[in-house]
Amino acid sequence: MSDQKNNLDLQKQTLESKWGKEALSMGWSAIPTSLFFLQGALNMTPTTFNVLLHLIIHWWKPYDWPHPSQESIAVRMGVSSRTVQRSLQELENYGLLTKIRTSKDNPKYKGRNIYDLTPIIKMIEEMAPELKRTVGNKKSDSQEG
Repeated sequence: MSDQKNNLDLQKQTLESKWGKEALSMGWSAIPTSLFFLQGALNMTPTTFNVLLHLIIHWWKPYDWPHPSQESIAVRMGVSSRTVQRSLQELENYGLLTKIRTSKDNPKYKGRNIYDLTPIIKMIEEMAPELKRTVGNKKSDSQEG
């Protein structure tokens, strides 16, 4: 357990040295770099990608899927709720997430949708090895020239 705590402390120090303590005071999110490289391959528009990033910042525990309100995402992005709805529908249509509706009577979710990210996680896991080879080859080619 001590090694794990030391590793977490080192990660925190690294992040703080990069971003500053105040910038991280609201927390931070780990996002696989491969997701950024796969944005085009997954046919995500910049707006849809931004909506996905907003879902990810609300995902704190494995399998406790994010459930932010569409309105809060829209306010943070400076777009309409309808724009967020279209992007969420796009993610669902491409099979990148599963939307789970909840009742307004639900004490935890209060009618907000839950967004199961299992499909995109599986897709990234499948696509990442080839992406790594492709990106690795491009790095090698550019270093030779």
